[in-house]
Amino acid sequence: RVCFNFFNFFYKSLKMSIFFNVFIKTIALFLSIISIIIIISLFVSFFSDRNNNFAVLEGDESSSNVIAIIELNGIIVHTTSEISKLTNRFIISPNDVKNNLEKIIEISPKVIIFKINTPGGTVSASKKLYDIIKNFKKNNNIDIYIHTYELLASGGYWVATAADGIYASYGSIT
Repeated sequence: RVCFNFFNFFYKSLKMSIFFNVFIKTIALFLSIISIIIIISLFVSFFSDRNNNFAVLEGDESSSNVIAIIELNGIIVHTTSEISKLTNRFIISPNDVKNNLEKIIEISPKVIIFKINTPGGTVSASKKLYDIIKNFKKNNNIDIYIHTYELLASGGYWVATAADGIYASYGSIT
């Protein structure tokens, strides 16, 4: 009977050992995959061509009739770190929009069109984005229009009221 108990204990210990071995290997594989994804994301983010902010989509590059299109997708919130931008590409940051508007002055557009798809965001971030667009419009002789193709709600609509006009595609929710 003592021999049977010893073998029973040994068999259960062996099963638990195999379980923990497989469990640890699975966790290690999962963490390795996540680490590789994070490293690749950081590499792409830091070594991408950041000086090429603008591209000519149609027309003549030497034309003085420039229309700038800024596409904004996601929720409107304050962000300051590069890591948060990597983890969630669907964030509209007022500071990022302000930086883009400052860079757009270089190409002297006659019109800026914001293509917005947003359910809104925080009150403070929406107000700041509204103020940024309103002040930019006041300080520059550039018409600003808002176009939504899917969703323009809450704080997003508030931001849109700072523009010269709001346009919506058929079926969009405004």
